[in-house]
Amino acid sequence: MGILGAIIGGSLGLLVGGPFGALLGGALGANVKVNAHKAHPGSRDSGPSGYSPLQDQQTFMLAMISLAAKVAKADGKVTADEVKAFDDFLRTNLHMDATERQIAARIFNEARDSHIPAEEFASQMRRLMGHRRDRLRDMISLLMMIAMADGHFHSAEEKMIRSIASHMGLTTADYEAAAAMFDTGTNLQASYSVLGISESATDGEVKKAYRNLAREYHPDVLASKGMGEEFTAFAEDKMKSINNAYSDIKKDRGL
Repeated sequence: MGILGAIIGGSLGLLVGGPFGALLGGALGANVKVNAHKAHPGSRDSGPSGYSPLQDQQTFMLAMISLAAKVAKADGKVTADEVKAFDDFLRTNLHMDATERQIAARIFNEARDSHIPAEEFASQMRRLMGHRRDRLRDMISLLMMIAMADGHFHSAEEKMIRSIASHMGLTTADYEAAAAMFDTGTNLQASYSVLGISESATDGEVKKAYRNLAREYHPDVLASKGMGEEFTAFAEDKMKSINNAYSDIKKDRGL
């Protein structure tokens, strides 16, 4: 059973208020009990100590779907092509079955029609997972992938994703590192951004950054830090960009 199926199946470990709580309650109604007032145990108010991997994974998935809907509506409307592209992304990239995609569609539609701004979802994501900036950067990369799924990356979508990144507490450098995943092989600066280092880094720092990232994107590590097995394909794509970036830098430095 996937992350979304666990919600319907009664295996919900996520008790979250605020915008996400309102969204989840509206999308799934009586199927889910959402405490709309209690702070999540992983929030800044109480610290991350009580935050389980399941809660991280559910939070991450809920945020991705909600924010994807807001990005799709960045130009004021969501077209049929954009809805199909999102469904295709869930099926192809996250390997969701029909049941999981139906649940995702309900959450997507609720977020699309909600008057809650994307920035409020992003700010709540920061409170819940701000202690895992790597996952927030991954969220930005995923939103870019979803936005590009219809073959275009519109300026309104880019503006919205930049605003989301800012309200998550990410810097311009964080945004560029997330975007660089799609640019490895085109310029050396993008390769350094993927590894999260500057061009002035020593050879030792380059190797250390690569080793840390290779460890970070191991499936077991991802599962323990907020991304379930649905994101295996994304992790593979990310690892491919990391390997390409490292290869480009080694070649340039003669390592």
